[in-house]
Amino acid sequence: RVLHDRPYVKEEVRQRVLEAIRALDYRPNRMASALATSGVHRRFAVVQPAWTGYIGAEMAQGVARFREDRRDYNVEVTVTEYPLNRTDLCLELLDRLSESGVQGVALCASDCAEVRRKVAMLAERNIPAVTFNSDIAGTERLCYVGEDSWRAGRIAGEIAAKFHRPGQRLLLTYGDPEYTGHKARAQGFLERLKELGVPAEDCRVAVTHEDYGETLEVVTAALEEEPELAYIYMANASVPACVEAIRACGREGRIRVLTHDNSPENRALLRAGTVDFVIGQNLAYQSYKALAVLFDAAAEHRLPERNCFYPETPIFNAENC
Repeated sequence: RVLHDRPYVKEEVRQRVLEAIRALDYRPNRMASALATSGVHRRFAVVQPAWTGYIGAEMAQGVARFREDRRDYNVEVTVTEYPLNRTDLCLELLDRLSESGVQGVALCASDCAEVRRKVAMLAERNIPAVTFNSDIAGTERLCYVGEDSWRAGRIAGEIAAKFHRPGQRLLLTYGDPEYTGHKARAQGFLERLKELGVPAEDCRVAVTHEDYGETLEVVTAALEEEPELAYIYMANASVPACVEAIRACGREGRIRVLTHDNSPENRALLRAGTVDFVIGQNLAYQSYKALAVLFDAAAEHRLPERNCFYPETPIFNAENC
């Protein structure tokens, strides 16, 4: 009980055990632990949008690392995906999983009433859920693993304010109000701008639902209608559409662009000078840590020590990408 930090141990007894551990320089034996749990088959599920490219590859890397680290523990991980913005299909996946005997769910989904009810349903059936990449706070989920999106947005606002000049305009685009990560980035960005004295009316805000065509249309319209537009904050992944719009309007080199995720595409845009700053996040850590928390809860009966696990948020430019 002391080794696994479980309850119902007198403090006096706990301290004696800890002293013995230190005196004996005790280290848990991985293979012995594996033998203790190998007879129990454990199955976890990852439910996420059908990410492609960099995001999908990084998330898959985290899952692969978890599988490798737990290869001796008779653990199965299934990855189930739904099309982006198709919450109805996400709900269907959660229904099927709840009936399949899965012992934990790592979930990335929109924050809406329907998803909240499904998380509550999982909890009622003793199926722990960990949210990753985008949180659904205030639900029965065990914890959240991912970017502190509000803080990342504030970092973006801090950078933007340093370049802002009176009379200039800014454009903020983000994916979807129901996607907590994007919404929190936008809130943090606007909040920090206000604190630094940038008037709210200087910022034009648009929701583009992670759609290339919609983003291209929104950015093109802003560039045509806002001759004083000098800064674009892309709080979503549709950066190529933004770059295309800037090029088509002949304003390359005159518009500063800040976005997220240190992908190969974004690194190329940084080196080309089309994008000025990228705020990174460790995507592989998110899927790995979400599964690790579920394993600890199911196999070790150990609950997470924190409500949220945030990776670092490094800032990249042309010199360090």
